[in-house]
Amino acid sequence: MEKSTFTYLALGLLVWAISGTLVAGYYFTQYSTYYKEYENLAKGFNTLSDALDGLSNGLNDLSGDLENINEVLESLSLRGNILVSYGNGTKIWQNNTALPLGSTAFTAILALADINFTDYGGDLGILVTSINGVDSNSTHGWFYWYWNAENSVWVLPEYSCSKYVLHRNDIVAFTYESYMTWPPPPPT
Repeated sequence: MEKSTFTYLALGLLVWAISGTLVAGYYFTQYSTYYKEYENLAKGFNTLSDALDGLSNGLNDLSGDLENINEVLESLSLRGNILVSYGNGTKIWQNNTALPLGSTAFTAILALADINFTDYGGDLGILVTSINGVDSNSTHGWFYWYWNAENSVWVLPEYSCSKYVLHRNDIVAFTYESYMTWPPPPPT
């Protein structure tokens, strides 16, 4: 072979070797860069995954705590149904109303409606004189009733609504009726 051919061949192999080395070096550098980014992302993902697991555990604990709080609140409260009958056919039920233990028929209506009342004190107690703008007058007034579930009848107590202590699942009614017929008709 001629010396010039050999020189060109050697020069070509040298160029090929150098360019191959440069390309391999470039791709190795890129690989190293992206591998480091991948490792950082994987660490970040693992950290995020651990944080989400911790959050999930915290939410589960919170859910259990809320259930416990709900049980405590249920033990400190009662639920009842309250009817307000305005004497003109309009009846409004407030069902499953949550009230504190020890609530009376008066505190129930006080919590649910805009009322006026007169407190006679002592044994006489409180007389409701207006509910949601419907006032007692010389012919009509507000009466309260409770439902006797054992006998399935409405009972018109002979004492103030502030004296009737509610029990769980009690049903109480406040009705606007005429004084002219006694006893007034029970709620329907």
